[in-house]
Amino acid sequence: MKRVLSTEVLSPPKHRWLLAKRIEEADHDLVRYVYNQYKNSDNGSMVNERIVSQHYCGNLIRKMGFNKRIFGKGMEDGGPSLEEEEHMYALFNILAYLYSFCASDYLPWLRGFDFYGHEKIMKEVNEIVNKYHDPIIEERIQQRIDGPRKEPQDLLNVLITVKKMLMVIVYCQQTKPKLKLQ
Repeated sequence: MKRVLSTEVLSPPKHRWLLAKRIEEADHDLVRYVYNQYKNSDNGSMVNERIVSQHYCGNLIRKMGFNKRIFGKGMEDGGPSLEEEEHMYALFNILAYLYSFCASDYLPWLRGFDFYGHEKIMKEVNEIVNKYHDPIIEERIQQRIDGPRKEPQDLLNVLITVKKMLMVIVYCQQTKPKLKLQ
């Protein structure tokens, strides 16, 4: 899996391949959103940079991963809709709780107690992320099965193609006749 990720997903050619998506997000969407925030603010100078940077990063990852910038309808000013805000909230909670310390990590018999509430929070945010990711992934797999998409357009298509290639390789290895030398 490490080799597949390094050659198919995190390679310099893929990085250059996704450059257009990064430029599009920065030039069009980020600049438009900041300009609209500046223009529509009361005193003409207040733009929340934290929200702008969080949603720029989230939009960029969605654009490179799913070839979609937004999950729902979006806002008129180019800002995040409720779906994106919920998705970003879930992603940042996953980052916050993924490697957090919990006594049950070291003493497995304490897992049922969930002292700090980490397991409950992680289940909730995973459900939120899956609510947005699963329909897109299932749609892409179905498109790949039906065959209208030929060339990958984003990282999801690359991963689906790699998975399909790996399944074919495993099938060929399982069905390959064994040769006996006499």
